Order: sequence, then structure tokens, then C-alpha cells
Amino acid sequence: MKETERIADQLKRAFYGEAWSGPAVMEVLEAVTAEVAAKRPVPDVHSIWELVNHITAWVNIVRRRVEREIFKVSDTENFPPVSDTSASAWNDSLKQLQEAERALRETILRLPEARLDEPAVPGGSSVYNQLHGAVQHSLYHAAQIVLLKKV
Repeated sequence: MKETERIADQLKRAFYGEAWSGPAVMEVLEAVTAEVAAKRPVPDVHSIWELVNHITAWVNIVRRRVEREIFKVSDTENFPPVSDTSASAWNDSLKQLQEAERALRETILRLPEARLDEPAVPGGSSVYNQLHGAVQHSLYHAAQIVLLKKV
């Protein structure tokens, strides 16, 4: 198996199950309603919905960097705001999350192995680091969502 295939597998596990660390992103979001996702049960802590938008943003940011796009991440891009708290908007956010993961996984599988050691963008960390960071970051926030669901 090629290293890019291993990384793509880790990303898929982080989102859909069999992650070594525990529940995957989509597993922790099962049965979360728009109402629950929008709640802020702990003051000064992001809601589940904001975390979902943040995970989506960073999966897309990593993909764009791996594709050699150079840009600065704005605060709004880092944590996209939630303005519509309807059930359909929540479903759209979940679909965007899944689409971001799928697009990054496809990008990974198209990558030449030699690209893994190169900087994602000039002066930045390696493509390898960026890709593993996307997996780790997603699981980190999945754990936060688990905690928020318990509050």
C-alpha cells in the first residue's frame, strides 16, 4: 500500500469509523439535531455547529494548501459563523463536512508520493504534516463534540 493510500485511509477512519482514538467525527454527530448543535452550553466555548464548520474549513484549507494555493486564513474562514439554525441549514453543514472530507481524500489519492516531503506552500510545513494534521485536528474536535453533547 502506498503512503498516500494509508493517509487517505486514516482520514476516512477519522470521519467514518474505526479510528484508533475512539469515535469518528460522523459517529459523534449521529442524532445531533440542529437545536443541540446550535446550543452553547458552556460560556465562551464554541457550539457543536461552530466546531463542525471549523473542521470543514480546515479540511478545505489543507486541501487547498496541498493543491499549492497560497492564501491567508481569515478569522471568519477559521470559524465560519452560524447564521441560520434551521434543520435544513444543519443538514447542509453536515453535507459540506462530508464533501470536504471526500474532496481531501481524493486529492490525497491523486498525490505523487514525492509530494509528501515537499512544503505544502512555500515556507510552510510538509504536505505529509498538513495531511496528518487534518486527521488529528478533526479527531481533536470530535472529542470536544463528545464533551459538549454530555453537558
